[in-house]
Amino acid sequence: MSKVVSIVGAQWGDEGKGRMIDYLAQSSQVVIRFQGGDNAGHTVINDKGKFALHIIPSGIFNPDTMNIVGAGTVVNFDTMAEELASITKAGVEVDNLFIDVRAHLIMPYHRQLDGAQERSKSEKAQIGTTGRGIGPCYSDKATRSGLRAGDLHDLERARTRLEMLLPQKNRELAFYGLPEADIEELMTLLERWAATYRDKIIDTLPVVRDAYETGQKILLEGQLGVMRDLDWGIYPYTTSSSPTSGGAAVGSGLGPRRIDEIIGVTKVYSTSVGGGPFMTELLDDVGEKLRSIGKEFGATTGRPRRCGWFDAVATEFSCWINDFTALALTKLDVLDTFETIKICTGYMIGGEYYNHLPETALQELAKPVYEEHKGWMSDTTGARSWDDLPKEAQAYCRRIEELVGCPIKYISVGPERDQIIIMD
Repeated sequence: MSKVVSIVGAQWGDEGKGRMIDYLAQSSQVVIRFQGGDNAGHTVINDKGKFALHIIPSGIFNPDTMNIVGAGTVVNFDTMAEELASITKAGVEVDNLFIDVRAHLIMPYHRQLDGAQERSKSEKAQIGTTGRGIGPCYSDKATRSGLRAGDLHDLERARTRLEMLLPQKNRELAFYGLPEADIEELMTLLERWAATYRDKIIDTLPVVRDAYETGQKILLEGQLGVMRDLDWGIYPYTTSSSPTSGGAAVGSGLGPRRIDEIIGVTKVYSTSVGGGPFMTELLDDVGEKLRSIGKEFGATTGRPRRCGWFDAVATEFSCWINDFTALALTKLDVLDTFETIKICTGYMIGGEYYNHLPETALQELAKPVYEEHKGWMSDTTGARSWDDLPKEAQAYCRRIEELVGCPIKYISVGPERDQIIIMD
């Protein structure tokens, strides 16, 4: 029987999912990126080097793993070309990469509109978009006006669709004072993409079904985290797709009951990139220390990440929404030199105590309530078993487990593939 494991970000994104997927992909036959585009990156460090992957699945480094960019994604093939170039330069074969025909294409006008829409907002109203065109592309998907990867198999069909949608797009571009999109230039781009990627664009569902029915191990890779989910995240400071376990089922073509494990990946502190409420944010030397030791800078944009203490309320909410079967804690080693460590266990909002996560408007008013833990003040990067960890680190992990309500399966103590503790 197949074993299907979904990896989901349990916080605001940047939890270390790429590191976990790279580890688990070594024993997986199929890795499916189920949503999102090149607006967020997974950092992978292995024997080939250090890589920031934005759209290519993190299982690409295992030559025996089939890597699928799934139906729920949006793809800019120029970005993919840059990633493939960096990977192949390191000697990695990429014949095991495929794109589903249903994935949507990020066109140049999507990127133009994304940046223009963000710049038109006041600083307070900006959502922190990366300007990669993700939102406008998903908007076209929702209005049934987008182009899909499968259209590269039939360029006449692609031209017809462009002829239908460009008048509206050019009106939007003109509104922001941007030059109109030219159909011939766009067709030249599509022809180039088709010549390069046509053989990699397939209907992946028969392949995925066969993998499932023949008992292969399948890994589902999400992007960003639950707090950026379009429905359950900090709307409107969200992405335009669903990085949840529900989104994994939709974007991969595997029904919910076929997913055996849902692993929530969470740092042992909190980080966020972009706008919106972030209740435990530390705007002091402690926050700067977390950022410096943790190297907290966005893999896609390079922007400094906002840093704070672990928010158990938000992560427990994430656990409920996704029905995690296990947790993967990352970056425990970052806390090695902190004498005191805090965990947020609730919020005060307008004089009222909240032990659950409220919607966005109330989050913006929330003040964290903390409990303090004694730090372990020793190096954990060499730990390879639970018993190797200092008792204070063990107590801290067990408290996270208790507050989130989910057992810990993995603890990462460094960026290298082998710097991991597997719980019994």
